[in-house]
Formats: sequence, C-alpha cells, structure tokens
Amino acid sequence: MVCRTSIYRDGNEVGDNRIPERQADKRRILLVVRWPVGGIRTFLKYVISDFPSDGYRFSVVGTCTEGMTALRSELGDRVDNWILVPDCGNEALNISIAICRLHRKQTFDAVHAHGFTSAVACLPLGLTSRSTMICTSHDIINESQFEGPKGFLRRMVLAVALGRCKSVHSVSRDAESNLLSYFPFLRGKSITIKNGVDVRLFRNCERTELHGMYGLNPSVKIIGFFGRFMGQKGFKYLVAAIEILRSDSGSPDVHVLCFGSGAFIREEQEEIRRKGLESYFTFVPFTPDVSGVMKGCDLIAMPSLWEACPLQPMEALCAGVPFIGSNCIGLSEVLEGTPALQSVAGDSKSLATGILQSLERGREPFEKFAPVAAERFDVRKTALNIYELYEKVIG
Repeated sequence: MVCRTSIYRDGNEVGDNRIPERQADKRRILLVVRWPVGGIRTFLKYVISDFPSDGYRFSVVGTCTEGMTALRSELGDRVDNWILVPDCGNEALNISIAICRLHRKQTFDAVHAHGFTSAVACLPLGLTSRSTMICTSHDIINESQFEGPKGFLRRMVLAVALGRCKSVHSVSRDAESNLLSYFPFLRGKSITIKNGVDVRLFRNCERTELHGMYGLNPSVKIIGFFGRFMGQKGFKYLVAAIEILRSDSGSPDVHVLCFGSGAFIREEQEEIRRKGLESYFTFVPFTPDVSGVMKGCDLIAMPSLWEACPLQPMEALCAGVPFIGSNCIGLSEVLEGTPALQSVAGDSKSLATGILQSLERGREPFEKFAPVAAERFDVRKTALNIYELYEKVIG
C-alpha cells in the first residue's frame, strides 16, 4: 500500500499542485532524508541554518516523524517545500515516488541524499534522468549488513546508487576509510567534510538546573545519555556500568537522565527493571534543544560501538561539560586531543572506571578547553565546505 504524501508550503499543507516555479537567480537543492533522526536531523539543522549564501533554496522529501517535525520548526523559511511521507513501513517506496513526481514538476540543480537508504530511494530518479546526485554518508558500514544472498544484493544496489552520485561526502576520515574499504571505486568522487555544531548555542546557553527539575538530591552526580536506544549506541553497557557502581560502596551517588528515543526503548527499560535499577534512571521525552540540559549534567556518557562523526561530543565540549566516550571508530577521531576520557567500546568495567575518573576530575579541564572546541567544531566551516561542494558539483 502506498501511503498518502503531504506537501507543505509556509507551514501549511497545500497539496501537490502548488510547488513554485524555479527562480532564475537561485540554485535549488532537493534534500532527501529517509530517516531524520539524531545526527542527520542535527546536521541539517546546523548546516542549512548557517548556509553562507542567499543564492540557494532547499526542498525536502522525507519521512514524517517527530524529528522531522522539529526540523521543520527549526529551519522555518530556509526550506521552500516539505514533501513528507508517513512512517508506515513503506517509506523507501513512497519517497522514491515522491521524488520522481516532484522532479516532473520542478527542476533541481542537485539532489542531495542524506544516508545510504536515502541514496537508494533516489536510485529510480538517478537511472531515469540526468539529475546531479550527491550522497552524504552519515553512518559506518558493518560487514554483517552484506552477509548472505540478501546482503550481497543490498551491497550491489548500494554500489549502483553511490556510483550514480557525482560526489559522495563522508563526515569524517574514519567514515571515508570505512566506505572506501567496501566501495574502492568511489575513491575519485569521495570527499571528507567534517561535521560541526552551532558553537554559539552551546557556549552561550544557560545551564538548566536538573536536580530540582527531576527531584534529585543536590549531592547526586547527573550523567546524561543523549541518543537513540539501539544496539549501536551501547546503552546496555552504561546500564551495566551503573550496576557496577551501585555495588561499590565508595562510589558517588549517580543518576542517569536519558534524552532520546528509539525502537528498543521498551526493552532497555525492561532490562533496567530486571536489574532493579529503576531509581538510577529517568527517561525524558523528546527534547529538540538539549543545550541547557547538557550544561546541567555533571558528565555526559557516550558508550557507542561505532559512529561516523558524532555531534554530541562536539556540543558537550563546546559547552564545557565533562564527557566520556568509547574508543570506537568515528567517536575516537572526534575526541582526539580533547580532555575527554575514552573507555573500551563494549566494556562496562572500563566505562565504570572512566565514569569515576571523569567525575573526580570535574569541570575545570573542560571549561578551559571550551574555547578550543568552539574553534575546532564550528559548523560555519562545514557549511562553507558544503557550499563549495555544491558549486563544484553543479558547475
């Protein structure tokens, strides 16, 4: 079944007969976003908001989710059209149909797919037109994705989709190396443009007082977890680390505030109940702007198993908040040369030790490093590089 697609103009649903004609002096980019979650949503929020040229206009085709609703609010009139398909299990098909229909009504200078599944959704358009295609890789490829006959077919389809692109953009050196290890033929069209964040937001935001908000004793150390509840993010290792700290009578009292969502949140909550750790965790509903609550944490933990180029440590470091992350691919690249400690990925004991050491060190080294982080991770550099990529690819 093909689900109903909605088209929005100036915040109102208008149907698919009101898409404006191209203005001659504007370059038009179609952004395709199958999964507007986590880093992809935040990347678009930062880059489009800081795009250094008024000569570009954007349209978005994507899935209607909580994250996309927040992105629409954040970008406002930066985006002319939002063509959103329901989150109903047929997103890839519906997005492909929406892209092709939109292409018949309006010409775009480039189609920019965000994520591998978005690139595949663009493939029908890529095979039936001369559209200029770009793909931004926001993830790491794992060997398990290509196992068996279905995995082989998945790899071939992705190879065709990426091969149709004029440029494939990776968000870190680690991500590019990972991509080229599977698709070495992309070397001539591969480019690395590192992620960045709105450093002004995180440097200047007011600290949210979290103890009173969540009824916690002022002596309790608050650990923040910001991310989706899925295997990649390593939340179960944080749960196990808290269990280790609970059994250590010399450890400080800690409480984990969980800001995130995901398909496995119920399973994670059930495991916490099974371990008798309910009093150590609070799950917070979706929060579009986490700058103030980040600053209110005593420590932010990111026990991921793999990342491409996470924005969360950049945000925390710009805010001067103590941070501990795993030494996994992508994350270790971001944390290199910062005061953040790195635990062994997938090792709860290492994480528990790192949490204790981080809490003992306190905020001072991170507050001193914050100006350096603001210079290093400024999204305005990223936005300028994306602009230059568009100019090069469009010609």
